[in-house]
Amino acid sequence: MRLTKGGRAGRGAGARGVRWRGAARCMAVALAVAAGAAVGQEAKTPEPAAQSRRYEIPAGSLRGVLEAFMAQSGVLLSIDSRAIESRHSDGLTGSYGVAEGLDRILAPHQLRAAPHASGIYTLEPVPPRVSASIQQLSTVHVEADAIKPEDEAYRTAGSSSYISRENIERFRGTSVGDIFQGTPGVLVGENRNSGGLDVNIRGMQGQGRVPVLVDGARQETTVYRGYAGVASRSYIDPDLIGGIQIEKGPSMSAQGTGAVGGVVSMRTLNADDIVKPGNTFGMRMRGSLMGNNSGSPAEPGTISGYFVRNDAYRTNCVAGSESNCAGTNDLRTILGPQGNGTLNRPDTYDPRSWAGSLALASRLESMDLVAAYATRRQGNYYAGRHGPAPVLDLSNTAPGTFNRWTNVYPSVDGASRFRGGEMIVNSNYQSESFLLKSKLYLPNDQELELSWLRYHSLYGELMPSQLLGFDYARQTESSEVTANTYASRYRWNPAGNDAIDLRANLWFTNTHSINRNYSGWLESNPWASNGAERYRRRGGDLSNTMVFDAKSWGTGEIRYGLAAQSETVASTVDEASGGAAGTGRDGTRDEYSAFLAFMYQPVPSVTLDAGLRHTRYSAQDYHSASVCEFVPNDDGTGGATECETVQPGKSRHSGSAPIASLTWEPLPGVQLYGRYAEALRMPSMFESTSGVSVSTVVGSYLKPEHARNREVGVNFLKDGLLKSSDKLRVKLAYFNNQTSNYLTRTINNVSEGSANGFWRVRNIDSARFNGFELSGGYDMGMFYTDFGITKYTKIEICHEGSYRRQPCTDYGLAASYVNNMIPPNWHGTLTLGMRLLDRKLTLGVRGTFMGARNRVPEFDDQGVNSAFARPVEWHAYRIFDLFASYRINDTVSVDFNLDNATDRYYLDALGLGAVPAPGRTARLSVTLQF
Repeated sequence: MRLTKGGRAGRGAGARGVRWRGAARCMAVALAVAAGAAVGQEAKTPEPAAQSRRYEIPAGSLRGVLEAFMAQSGVLLSIDSRAIESRHSDGLTGSYGVAEGLDRILAPHQLRAAPHASGIYTLEPVPPRVSASIQQLSTVHVEADAIKPEDEAYRTAGSSSYISRENIERFRGTSVGDIFQGTPGVLVGENRNSGGLDVNIRGMQGQGRVPVLVDGARQETTVYRGYAGVASRSYIDPDLIGGIQIEKGPSMSAQGTGAVGGVVSMRTLNADDIVKPGNTFGMRMRGSLMGNNSGSPAEPGTISGYFVRNDAYRTNCVAGSESNCAGTNDLRTILGPQGNGTLNRPDTYDPRSWAGSLALASRLESMDLVAAYATRRQGNYYAGRHGPAPVLDLSNTAPGTFNRWTNVYPSVDGASRFRGGEMIVNSNYQSESFLLKSKLYLPNDQELELSWLRYHSLYGELMPSQLLGFDYARQTESSEVTANTYASRYRWNPAGNDAIDLRANLWFTNTHSINRNYSGWLESNPWASNGAERYRRRGGDLSNTMVFDAKSWGTGEIRYGLAAQSETVASTVDEASGGAAGTGRDGTRDEYSAFLAFMYQPVPSVTLDAGLRHTRYSAQDYHSASVCEFVPNDDGTGGATECETVQPGKSRHSGSAPIASLTWEPLPGVQLYGRYAEALRMPSMFESTSGVSVSTVVGSYLKPEHARNREVGVNFLKDGLLKSSDKLRVKLAYFNNQTSNYLTRTINNVSEGSANGFWRVRNIDSARFNGFELSGGYDMGMFYTDFGITKYTKIEICHEGSYRRQPCTDYGLAASYVNNMIPPNWHGTLTLGMRLLDRKLTLGVRGTFMGARNRVPEFDDQGVNSAFARPVEWHAYRIFDLFASYRINDTVSVDFNLDNATDRYYLDALGLGAVPAPGRTARLSVTLQF
């Protein structure tokens, strides 16, 4: 087992492993040579080490310089990727032999390249000088396993996933959240609205339970969703993402404060994503066309789907009584005034929406610079045709007055009110994003990264209450969001000093949103609003990792750090649409945490990792509140309700939570592990302040959520299982996750009455999600497969009170946000692919399989099926996506996708409203990289 400096222990080496001071997970970057051959270049024959040739390699990152040297010389070099991660090189100019050239590049970094018998050079630290009286052992050479971020899940005590930039581009989908489709245990709530991300990991979702980090910064906001409650949203354009790391469950990292469900860490593009090895400048252009789309938003007021009122319609009016069958009595008004206009679905291969991005990067002597722009224009999409689309039943009729007309009592049976193949109003989306980023390579092995990301979007906001039957589903004016994210990330990792791997991060996010709910629909509607809100977050963290070698006692590392964040939210005025301030939330929240963790390897095959995090928080609600009580008259003949306006006090809480794991590697590439992890999530800004949807209750005391997660599992990672070039990865895990004092909205208890509001945020007893998760893949070169399945064995939402007859159910509780955060009992994915034409062409199919939502009993007597936060009961569905990628040369590549190839009509899991997902959708993308 290899020791990792600045991270966890590298797994999988077993008896072959050699502990290097400060060594990290190794990666054979000789793939650069293979990549060159794959695009048609003639493979070079490795030169003798002493033979000279001319090199013109410009300054840049050490990794880039080494990749350029390999490409020009034809040698293979096994590299420790983290040992060179933050190193800068002056390049190489002149005539050198292989060994001499490598020495020139590596000597300033106290590294050297040792020749292997197979012709591969192995990177290793230069040994310290020793006196003649001390015996020095001969050098031990190691040919390291090729470790990629995708393999990290199979070397970790716990569950994680990685989404590469290649997969993001390949499975872009229609909505931003589609990039997470196929990730085991991970779903996205309300994926068809807004372009925001509300990630669900094993049942945990919203209010900071799963922080979505963009370059280490948090920008999550909470948005009012009418009768469905609220949604949490984070924003980024997929074309600007370089990779996504997902950690499932509590995290002992500086950014993991409050993460009871897990952490999603997104990295924006950097120079290595754009500049080719050996170059100092790079440009990447990507354009996409998409079908199954109207191309632009429909006109405000456009109606989609059936609307059936609870009354009779009239038809077959006799002569002289035509007026009795007109107006709202007209049976045709079930489809709205425009009739069938929303069924004009374009041809599958008629692209009407598009996206484009441009990224530039430069590697200077001591700096990397990146500038990128991305934009998208999507109109309303169309639902599929095959599945539980609604069916209109007009068979229930009765004679009208004096038989002068026929009364019709229609009914609609189906998953939603939108018809098969119909345009879904308010599914339009457009955005513009800018990214500026620089990385400075400072003296003494320091680096500083600065970034600014601006995201602006206009999108349709289809309120779930419009789908409950109150009125037609109509196109409204677009809502709007602007999110600015600023981040600075510093690292100091001096070579040869195992006591310092220091990281310091500062970030600031400023999000301004305008949610134009119900605009253009019933102007007198009391719920119509143009709520504008500004949300600011400031944060930072400081952490260090110390690696030690206790000789015969084993090796290990100590990690410790601090983190803090401050939040403010305030209502603003949307002057353009006549909105007013004062209806939204207004408050502040501060949170601090400190952690200490210890990793110890008594022998290379056993790793113990344990830590403790302490968290403190405080919040202030600036809205005043009314406290009411009934005061009887002195004579006992009645009384009156008296209310007093008070200012809520500041909320405070603190606590500590441990994490511990044990890993045993009995055979190389085979691991058995157990993990116990606790986490505390303090009440969020939304839960601590008053506003639309729910208000705080004066005198109430909200406790932090307390997650206790247990997981046992086995990892298997093996290269060369059946043939020399194949790769097998498998992970099987059982998880038992219980969160006590779960925070959510409920209706009032009998003793609380309704004088102080109908709902309140409270701690319910617990939320439990237990189950198994299987994930993995097998790559044979020409053929490959990836798979994953999550099966829940127990889902329980437990609460005493609020008129509940059963303390625990698997479907939710009345008026609670948790109702539409409960995942299906199972979901899975399977990808089959093949590579042809010297790996230039990749063809494949991905299947997504989703179980149905747990049903609410037909005769529910606990109010769960009321109008407020009603569970959206989607049907089980199977979706198949076809994909093809062709790399024409080293500059041009083309991707073609046919999403939902069978044109299935279905509702996404975890949707807040009964909104059908897109039907069959063709996408064509072209990428140019110079």
